[in-house]
Amino acid sequence: MPKTKILMIQLQNAPYFGTAYLNSAVKAAGYKFGLLLSNQTSEIITHIAKEKPNIIGISCMSCFVKETIQICDSIKKVYDIPIVLGGPHPTLFPDIINEKSIDIICRGEGEFATVDLLAAIDKKKSYLHIKNLWVKSKNKIYKNPLRPLVNPLDKVPLIDWSCYKNTAVLHNAPTVSLIRGCPFNCSYCFNQTTRQLYQGLGPYIRHFSVERSIKEIKAALKYFSHSPLIFNSDTYGIDLPWMDKVLKAYSKITDLPFVLILRPELVTQECVNIIAKYKCYSVAIGVESGSPRMRHEILNRHYQNQLLLDVAKRLHKKNIKFRTYNMIGLPTETEKEMWQTIDINIKMKTDFPRAAIFTPFPGTKIVDLAIDKGYLKSNFSFNDLPDTILDRSVLKKIDRAKIQNTLFFFQSAIIFPQFRNLFKKLINIKPNILFRLWFYFIYAHLHRTFENRKLLDYLRYLYANRHYR
Repeated sequence: MPKTKILMIQLQNAPYFGTAYLNSAVKAAGYKFGLLLSNQTSEIITHIAKEKPNIIGISCMSCFVKETIQICDSIKKVYDIPIVLGGPHPTLFPDIINEKSIDIICRGEGEFATVDLLAAIDKKKSYLHIKNLWVKSKNKIYKNPLRPLVNPLDKVPLIDWSCYKNTAVLHNAPTVSLIRGCPFNCSYCFNQTTRQLYQGLGPYIRHFSVERSIKEIKAALKYFSHSPLIFNSDTYGIDLPWMDKVLKAYSKITDLPFVLILRPELVTQECVNIIAKYKCYSVAIGVESGSPRMRHEILNRHYQNQLLLDVAKRLHKKNIKFRTYNMIGLPTETEKEMWQTIDINIKMKTDFPRAAIFTPFPGTKIVDLAIDKGYLKSNFSFNDLPDTILDRSVLKKIDRAKIQNTLFFFQSAIIFPQFRNLFKKLINIKPNILFRLWFYFIYAHLHRTFENRKLLDYLRYLYANRHYR
């Protein structure tokens, strides 16, 4: 009986699909899987001593790079255990393996690469040449190629959320991700780079079969709180016949309503007709900016304001509430254009507006533009990223105080349009604690209401993630 064990360390108290899929793949192969939710070095060190893993894994997002490396450095000071980094950041920025405390990185889909790694450790064989892995050994880095994308997607072992049992993560709403891949090329996103990385290795956009999708949904409903299910992908409208079949089957296994994330271009009348049939509680749509210039020239999102208004009209007509995602503080954005974003939301009669101050991620096209136009220094890196996307901009040549205040009153100006002129005056006052507290109150209220979460579960969620805003 194999005894090899991987211990995953996760900084956030949030449901990570990658972690839950790794849990299922590792256990299906007969190996042991452990998970620690912590960003406290002392707790991590103590837990490693107790669990005695053969290897330590961390799923690394770009916004947590600095913190992740610090934790890896602390572990290595005490334990000589291999550390493997997976997730979005090492996939796109594999040079992170040059950090002295990191031994292995996993690029791309990690389920089967991780199983191969554990098998090699268990059998005391070399893992220097496993596809998807870059391995550091004796001052040399073995850069192995990517394996083909898993296709059909049903080959991936059924997700297993049990790794989060008895944690605050399960106070979240049940969530599923039935589609992998995205066809769009937003300038602030890594999707285009990821798609190029996998060119020639199989279809980039894949979804589970209807039968497997229902199993994924049941797996989420088994563990998470009794709240509307969140379909966590913004490309569900690409294949409407498949989506119709999934939602029809969903409606037969539960009376819970659901939340859907959609691109504006995909919210056709046919799409709205389908989701309206099956207890759709709310929809989330990426508006991003109300300025056509910003969308077309800066964000590479090519739709007109009229499309946004038509989408809103279709949803209102079917009594489907919707959230919009918006960004402010973009490079070259004027104050007038920020207010265009607020105003398009007012015209759309958005039920749950949500905004964030733009965070630039190195390696994206919008960062190249920002550097070229003097909004970022030429050597801008992940070390320069802000600790929160909610109230601080790292761009130069902007009025940071005004942008911060615009965020604080963004939602209020939309849900209370009769006070638009008052909020416009308040934005010119120096940011203060009262503005911040007002923002947190409105933000939390709209967030909880959009997902129809129970108050106690939501408060637990907020407390568990108080370090990450």
